[in-house]
Amino acid sequence: MAAAAVLRSIPILMTFLMLLEQFALSHSQVENQFIFNGFNGANPHHNGIAEIQPNGLLQLTNTSKRQIGRAFFPFPLEFNNSSSNISDSLSFSANFVFAIVPEETDPIGGHAIAFIIAPTMELTGAISNQYLGLFNSSSNGLSSNHVFAIELDTVQSPEFGDINGDHVGIDVNNLRSLESAPTAYFVEDEGQNRSLELLNGNPMQLWIDSRKWTSC
Repeated sequence: MAAAAVLRSIPILMTFLMLLEQFALSHSQVENQFIFNGFNGANPHHNGIAEIQPNGLLQLTNTSKRQIGRAFFPFPLEFNNSSSNISDSLSFSANFVFAIVPEETDPIGGHAIAFIIAPTMELTGAISNQYLGLFNSSSNGLSSNHVFAIELDTVQSPEFGDINGDHVGIDVNNLRSLESAPTAYFVEDEGQNRSLELLNGNPMQLWIDSRKWTSC
């Protein structure tokens, strides 16, 4: 399997300070763990309009419209080889910093960014806009996709049952999320969540921590 960050039609700069920390079959398998402090020398497999800036930032898209940018970890990751417990074999943890930068002439921007796990680095036939560069109208929802995604969505798409414009969703083979929630961050002093606008240009840190995923 491969891991990637995908964006559809929105300017974005992503600095993966600790990308996929302990992305592993189990914590003991060091070969499946890696940390990127910027992308200079990291050589991720990127396609579409994604590019690495001289300062090491990964820019997935630019001001071009209806374009896709992707960046994948360049080597396959093994999830099922020795464990008899499938939930253990699909455990992983990811931690990265990203920024979604609005365009001055188009403050609404594009649709979303997604962290994905997929069996291929070439998602043939995928289109931009509401399909996140993952699927199209024919492939969305097919069990043969074998795609897991965490979407950070900035646009409400009624056809997928989006709850609002700024939300995080868990997707399996389908952009109709299995679970979703408004984007927010926890303020310890207040003891409560505070809503968060994704399209603000500020660096934000995201943790994805899974211990019990079934196969997709």
